[in-house]
Amino acid sequence: MDHDLLRKLGAARGIPVGDPPAVGRARSGDLELSYLDWGGDGPTAIFLHGGSLSARTWDLVCSALRPRLRCVAMDLRGHGDSGWADDYRIAASVGDVLALAEHLGVARPHLVGMSLGGCVAGHAAAALGAASLTFVDVVDQVDFGASANLRGFMGAITTTASVEAMVAKALAASPQTDPDLMLYRYQALMKAGPDGFDLRQDRRRPPDFPHILGQLADLEGLASDVACPVLVARGERSRIVTDETAAAFAARFPDGRWCVIPEAGHNIQEDNPVALAEALAAHISRP
Repeated sequence: MDHDLLRKLGAARGIPVGDPPAVGRARSGDLELSYLDWGGDGPTAIFLHGGSLSARTWDLVCSALRPRLRCVAMDLRGHGDSGWADDYRIAASVGDVLALAEHLGVARPHLVGMSLGGCVAGHAAAALGAASLTFVDVVDQVDFGASANLRGFMGAITTTASVEAMVAKALAASPQTDPDLMLYRYQALMKAGPDGFDLRQDRRRPPDFPHILGQLADLEGLASDVACPVLVARGERSRIVTDETAAAFAARFPDGRWCVIPEAGHNIQEDNPVALAEALAAHISRP
């Protein structure tokens, strides 16, 4: 990754970016998991990204939180530098989170999950006895149709000649995005192959969206078993989560709250990392 570009992105947002994170490897059964460990002496928070993204989507948030937390961002199975698998059910990814926590020697980590990663974090929280849980722009009843354009764009990606060519396509579809941020995103998401650049994702078969939506819906019944503080963070511009669904979801938990992150859409962690980091710091430091 281009750490100088990350420093440039951080400087533009008032986020000091120090040394690169350590790249770690953990085992979950026969699968190798890749994770980024940003270090730090504070409590450990495990960050889980959304579908078609990678652990690198959290780089600015982890940089902002580094002085206060030990941030560990994991590539979900089939994403980034983690191994590919035959089983992509949510339960399998929950097992990966438990394996990572054991590997790190952390009994009660804080869990932060965005979109698909939020579904995984929600199901893992009770099993781990998480210290806190944060859902980033995901609830039990999402507006799935609102993500059609995004899903269509990602699903249509084929081998491209260069990362820059992919960035040009992405900016044409989302011209309001910072070009440097888009470049950093696709530097993380793409890898060189014999015929060009492809996504760092197992796309041998399409995502099982009915399964994921069903697992999200199941969080309603699991909420009463999650005793830790829960935060639901909604992006102000998100069409996938509304104020009403965020408030209703937070209310299902014994200790649930919700907030709106301004100037952010679904990818809150990239759109407004400063505000999200501050919300997370306040949430995790609650007595």
